[in-house]
Amino acid sequence: MKTKDKIINSSIELFNRSGISAVTTNHIAKELKISPGNLYFHYENKEEILRDIFVLMCNENYKIWSVSKKNKGKDPIACIEQAFEVFWRYRFFHREMYYVRRRDVLLNKMWKAHIDKIVKMMTLTYRRWIKNGWVRKIDSEKETDFIVSVLLATASTFFHFFESAERQPLKKNVEVGKKYIARLLFPYTEGATRDTFQHYIDN
Repeated sequence: MKTKDKIINSSIELFNRSGISAVTTNHIAKELKISPGNLYFHYENKEEILRDIFVLMCNENYKIWSVSKKNKGKDPIACIEQAFEVFWRYRFFHREMYYVRRRDVLLNKMWKAHIDKIVKMMTLTYRRWIKNGWVRKIDSEKETDFIVSVLLATASTFFHFFESAERQPLKKNVEVGKKYIARLLFPYTEGATRDTFQHYIDN
């Protein structure tokens, strides 16, 4: 594995464990057992590392929501499961995104562009679900936009909400988050998908 990849992987682990603000480039170098100079050869500062990790996270999300032939048979629950795997892998971003965006203007722009893109992709995916007979068609485009935005906002902030309320351990939060999203989608499901969702929510 290349040094740059090792830096990224160790940074993700440290950020998840300790939080972005508590981790410095020196901590990352120490974790990797390399000199700070070696780290700076690849990244000038922590912000550059965060931006590269953010791009990785975005690309993993785009693979889930891409309306490609590969994803043609992917049902809503599969999308929920995969999306929450990505949320868990990069959970520090969802805990601290507001803090990070205030500190890094470029990352803030990247975040806004990501939200615009993912909303469009989720909307297209919803239309594919309609064609597959998994969810009912919503006549109002405004209502569709609303549903997609609520789903994205809920999924993106659930870690912060549950941890700040000190409700449950992190791993349980992932399962809770999945069921919250399923409950939000449930009223729009149809046919056998509705029964599948009911079983998913109840278990």
